[in-house]
Amino acid sequence: MSEADGMDEAVDGAMRTGLMVAARIGEQLARMREEEQRNIAAAEEQRARQLQERFDAKRAAARAQIAPTARDDWWDKATPEMIEQAHQTATAWKAYDSEAAQAAEHIRNQVQARYGIDVNNPGADEASVSAALTRVQQARTEAENEKANAAAARTDEVVAGAAVTGANRQDKAQKAQEEPGYDSAERRQQLAERLGGKGDREAVNSRLLADKHQGTPATAAVTQKPSLAKTSKMAKHAGKGKTLERGGLER
Repeated sequence: MSEADGMDEAVDGAMRTGLMVAARIGEQLARMREEEQRNIAAAEEQRARQLQERFDAKRAAARAQIAPTARDDWWDKATPEMIEQAHQTATAWKAYDSEAAQAAEHIRNQVQARYGIDVNNPGADEASVSAALTRVQQARTEAENEKANAAAARTDEVVAGAAVTGANRQDKAQKAQEEPGYDSAERRQQLAERLGGKGDREAVNSRLLADKHQGTPATAAVTQKPSLAKTSKMAKHAGKGKTLERGGLER
């Protein structure tokens, strides 16, 4: 036996194993489709509609995947892996979709004509099939675990971000409660107490009045006008001051 013959036999054996593995996985997926259909039939109207929409989306994706198998140019370039994947998808959906059923039959005919293999009975070694199925299952489990870990990490990030935001808000609220605002009665009372023994009472009151106006927002300061009583009082004090000043000069 030549080296080329040995390689051909190895490729043939690998393809037979791959087709049988694809058929087994396709059958597992078909049972999952059957379970989905039972869930749709048993669910309430709104839930059933949601499940049916999800089922239809999966079926549309399967149709798109196996549609190229109807073309001869696809078969001219198809690798064993591509054929196995198409066979798996067609097997999974042929009981629930007419296009998948047609594709499954076409795949069977093409594989028989091109490779001399019956996809329904490829004659693969059962030990090789079992080992391949185990590897597929392990890869699927790892992918699901990675997906779950990624989802958990995203959830942790969202929770942590919300906790930080909440802590910042609480800290700001606490500071606002502990520290009186600049233009507040509490702060002015503290200022009055500090100035209580410094200078005469009228000077203290003037200082507090000026402090209050300085604490008023700019938009409010330009709109507020002094009352008539305050204006008269201020003019009266100013007149007294000028009279005393003139009297002192005359003496």
